[in-house]
Amino acid sequence: MIYFTEALGGPSYITAMNRQTYPAPFDSDIRIDYALIAIGVGAALFAFVYLMLV
Repeated sequence: MIYFTEALGGPSYITAMNRQTYPAPFDSDIRIDYALIAIGVGAALFAFVYLMLV
């Protein structure tokens, strides 16, 4: 749906989607990010050591 408005510069339009605010799909917690990074780095180091010993 498109809403037409009159502005000083002439007619313009604002879509209904641009007027609505949506919450984030999930609330990101920085501790979760750090935990995932640490798990990834640990897995990479484990794989590296495993490949060096085999």
